[in-house]
Amino acid sequence: MTKRHAHEIVADSLRTRILEGRYKPGERLPSEGALTDEYGVSRNTVRVALDRLAAANLITRRRGSGSYVNAEIGISHSLGSLRSFTTLLRDLGLEPGISGVEIRRDPSPPLEILGFLPSEVVWLVRRVRTGSGSPFALLDSWLPDRIGSRIDPEALARRQSLYASLAEDLDTKVAEATESIHAEAADERESRVLGVPLGSPLIVIRRWTYDRAGRPVEYTRSAARGDRYRYVVKLRA
Repeated sequence: MTKRHAHEIVADSLRTRILEGRYKPGERLPSEGALTDEYGVSRNTVRVALDRLAAANLITRRRGSGSYVNAEIGISHSLGSLRSFTTLLRDLGLEPGISGVEIRRDPSPPLEILGFLPSEVVWLVRRVRTGSGSPFALLDSWLPDRIGSRIDPEALARRQSLYASLAEDLDTKVAEATESIHAEAADERESRVLGVPLGSPLIVIRRWTYDRAGRPVEYTRSAARGDRYRYVVKLRA
């Protein structure tokens, strides 16, 4: 068993205990030493597993005190972390899914996209992301012609993650992004697809993404259910 497999097994086991209620909200998890003995792994492996659960907002790690189960659990994203939605779902122990994949040219993209993407032809990648069969977010991504024209819908549906498709199929790796976060009311399409009442609050995230050379790669608007998705900001003095 490799070290990577070891920390995944520990994280999966602890995640299951939390989701099944064996560790209650606010309860302190066993110490790193106790977990090391229980699972027969190194302390570093336990720390990596706990870091993974903290990144998914299942637990909060308090220096000098331990790790505690969070009172509220939902899809969570820590500011400063450039991760795909697929990774977020997996870290929470949900089975990531994708549906309604649509890839087409967009003859009239939003104005902010025209000022960001250096391309006369812009492609729209539209899909619904699900967790264990439940819809969580609608994602619309606009890409320049050099990238969008080469995306295979079947490959994207298979890989699920747009970033994985870009990296593995097109040798395009995202390296940096800027995001803005807003609360917006669900329109008719969002209400129908996400299964929320019309006008319900959604968390809308707009992301401007660049590759390692600093070239614009993608502009994305994602609309997620406000009761299942949140951003976490960690501040230190």
